[in-house]
Amino acid sequence: MIFQCYGEYGLAETCYRQALALAHLSFRWEYYLGNVEAWQGKYQDAVHHIREALEIEGSHASARVRLGQLLFESGDAGPSEKAYRESIEQNPRIASAHLGLGRVLAARGNWSGAIESYRRACELSENYAAAHYALAMAYTKTGDAARASQHLETYQRVKQLSQPSEDPLMDAVKSLYGGGLSHLSKGSSLVQQGKVREAIIEFESALKVNPRLMLAHVNLIAMYGQLDRSDKAEEHFREAVKLDPGWVEVYYNWGLFLFGKRRTAEAEAAFRKALEINPNYADAHAELGLLLDQASQVAESQRHYRLAVESNPGHRQAQFLLGHSLVRTGRFDEAISHLNETLKVEDVKTPVCMQTLAAAYEGAGNRKKALYYIREARQRAISHQLDELAEQLQRDLERLAGNAMPR
Repeated sequence: MIFQCYGEYGLAETCYRQALALAHLSFRWEYYLGNVEAWQGKYQDAVHHIREALEIEGSHASARVRLGQLLFESGDAGPSEKAYRESIEQNPRIASAHLGLGRVLAARGNWSGAIESYRRACELSENYAAAHYALAMAYTKTGDAARASQHLETYQRVKQLSQPSEDPLMDAVKSLYGGGLSHLSKGSSLVQQGKVREAIIEFESALKVNPRLMLAHVNLIAMYGQLDRSDKAEEHFREAVKLDPGWVEVYYNWGLFLFGKRRTAEAEAAFRKALEINPNYADAHAELGLLLDQASQVAESQRHYRLAVESNPGHRQAQFLLGHSLVRTGRFDEAISHLNETLKVEDVKTPVCMQTLAAAYEGAGNRKKALYYIREARQRAISHQLDELAEQLQRDLERLAGNAMPR
């Protein structure tokens, strides 16, 4: 999005294609890809991807307007008119749709129809410079010099003013331009350092520079959630949804906050909304699976754990949660395969992963492997100063060693 914001369309295209490979049912990435292709003159590809986006989310009227623009620019007036009329049926208050329809009608010589569409665009947005200019040209064509002059004067007066903003996805890209980015970058760095309060100051500062900076709202939902500031977390959630209801991270972060507050029904709804936007979002599958697991819906929770792993085999939390659940349901061999995946990372969580893997091996009847992983887990627990866990592992070791068969 930053590449797109600064006009590096080739680089943006590469990134969007990779994003689509990871989330192939994402309306947002299909839509952005189509736009950067158009700006590179790849109209056929652009039309294809905008249409693909609308297959995913057909209610997005602004995207249908964009499809109409691309079709018109590529010479397909008939399909262009159809796209504009469909967008107006979905949302009759989008001024750019009426402007686009007027241009199609003007190209066919239907000046009365064009004037009607242009006038509607001007009524919806009084400062819409492009619509006033188009209307002035249409009146000139029909010989109405007085009205043509009137709208040319209006055009000259409003062309330097802020123009109508009717596409929240494109607004999200534009919001990355300017000073807000430095605050956003600094805030993200502070998050990595665990400095939550300092990060909040930077994200709030970013919004003072640019109130439409979606990533700042997304981060603040999580940051205020960590500080148990329900009012502020909800404030930024509501603002983010108003700006763009299609950001999966907004619902995911809000779901995490609600889950932590034990508002499980609302949390489940938030995670499901995130998955409605992106069915391959592994984090949301993992958290929804955990929520369902705690509600004793074991089969459904395992289904979501599996979907998380399918979407992202490197998702350590999902691999662990699935393995742990499979141990509890007696499917030890399958649990072992998933828990082994969790050992590819060495950190403070490794002792617990090894402890669960030892339980899987014990359940499968392999005491030798179980003893090995308990010993390894205990050594790591000691090195990380996890004293309570180390004592528990020592008891497990003594119990299992005592039950071991003679060599």
